[in-house]
Amino acid sequence: MATIKQVCLGVAVAGVVAGAGSAVATAVASADSGSPDSPGASKSSSSSSSSPAGSRKQAPKASSAVTGPRRTETIAPARATAAPSVQARKVATLPSLASLVPISQSPRTRAASATTVINVTYNLANPTDVHVLVIGVDGTNLRRILAGDNPNFDALMGDSVTGVASIVGHTTISNPSWTAILTGAWDNQTGAINNIFTPETCKKWPTVFNQLEYYNSDIRTMAIADWDVITDIANAGQYPVDTYSLVAQVPGDANWSLTDAEVTAQTVAAIQSGEPPNFLFSYLVQVDEAGHQYGGASSEYAAAINRTDTNIGDIMEAINTSGENWTVIVVTDHGHQPQLGFGHGFQSPDETSTWVIANGNGFDPGRVNLAYSIVDVTPTVLSLFGAPPPAGSPGVSLTTLGGSNVLPVDLDQALNDAIARSGWPDIPTNVALSVRTIFASIPYFLNGGINSLTAQLQEIADGNVFLISQLAAVAKVVVQVLGDVGVSATSALAELVAWMTGVDIFPQGHPLPPPSAAIEPKVPAVLVA
Repeated sequence: MATIKQVCLGVAVAGVVAGAGSAVATAVASADSGSPDSPGASKSSSSSSSSPAGSRKQAPKASSAVTGPRRTETIAPARATAAPSVQARKVATLPSLASLVPISQSPRTRAASATTVINVTYNLANPTDVHVLVIGVDGTNLRRILAGDNPNFDALMGDSVTGVASIVGHTTISNPSWTAILTGAWDNQTGAINNIFTPETCKKWPTVFNQLEYYNSDIRTMAIADWDVITDIANAGQYPVDTYSLVAQVPGDANWSLTDAEVTAQTVAAIQSGEPPNFLFSYLVQVDEAGHQYGGASSEYAAAINRTDTNIGDIMEAINTSGENWTVIVVTDHGHQPQLGFGHGFQSPDETSTWVIANGNGFDPGRVNLAYSIVDVTPTVLSLFGAPPPAGSPGVSLTTLGGSNVLPVDLDQALNDAIARSGWPDIPTNVALSVRTIFASIPYFLNGGINSLTAQLQEIADGNVFLISQLAAVAKVVVQVLGDVGVSATSALAELVAWMTGVDIFPQGHPLPPPSAAIEPKVPAVLVA
């Protein structure tokens, strides 16, 4: 089987160089115009299985209600066998982390001895007394946070454990990475390869929302986001989220700052409500959008981080004054290339750089932990509620990794040292993932173009202009049919390339039992701004 895959992959690479040039060029051109999750593009709204994989986020058409998915990414890297030789959990003096952790081409390592269990004080006999907030900050490089004036991030890291990790070997497209964060399974397990959302993925690999609702339906779950793929993930599966809000892009908000501010306001309101959710996922997009529009080394990217720092401060103030005992986890899905161009989707250290910040009972302040990984988020949330770990997940609860905590003398220096140690994957892995990203992006951008064109034709058809509107209605049907054929064909090719590069394109997963026939299916509530 491996030989067949190698031969097929060689043919695919040859196709990229020779026969697929025009298609790739089209995808790249579209990406340059914007789509954060596919190379060079920023997030766009795209719900259901027909959503694009990496186009720029566009305002959902509903006022503040539901809309579809977006983004793309692929294979899941196995944790490297090399374990960080971190010594004690608390180290009084540490000039840097360089002497403690060996360089590895697959930084997603797990220390073999890092199994110290942190004793949390939650009453697990009553999960509805637990409160956990996960904040997703899209496409944000930690070293850019450290380089700027971001006092709220600094304060949070000073009071938390910060994990620096690389997802090298896993695609750096948004949907696959957020799927990994919200299910605990890498892209090669889930089969997610781009920003086209597929509901079936979350049935086979239940999300954190599904797991919590199945474990105890009294646990109140909520999602607030300004990207439709996130709310689609929350709504998918046998046991969807209780309440969600898809925040539409504020008119005229070109940099998404006002829209992120609305997400923040709704998050604060939920925390301060008389009956706050037990689990809340809040998603902020403006940093990723700035990276796609201007590059990760731009002043605009730094400004977006600074505005997000303000949002983090507002949310943490609400947490600290809520009177409830919250655990807060802040995480990013990937990084960004410094230059203006693709943005992310490939395997450079700037793109594979990720981080996890864990704050709350049991997470000692000012620590660094190099055993953390983004697939640990869902196992951690479940463990805090006393729920069993997600089946098939390579992730573990962060509460079990206290043995890898290090207390540095200079937190910023230690984090920068850890970030600097991330590298590229080996050449075969780099080539395989690059080919996969390119082919996975084609159906995403094609689908985005078709959706845009049919929307314009529908507007003309709705204008009731004699003859013109009728022709537009017919043209819309023709474009949609031909577009669906094209998307299906390119998606099949993309899945073939994904299979050749290590993705399980027909995953069995670990689905949860369906609800009893005697129980009516739950319809998630929509939080109106």
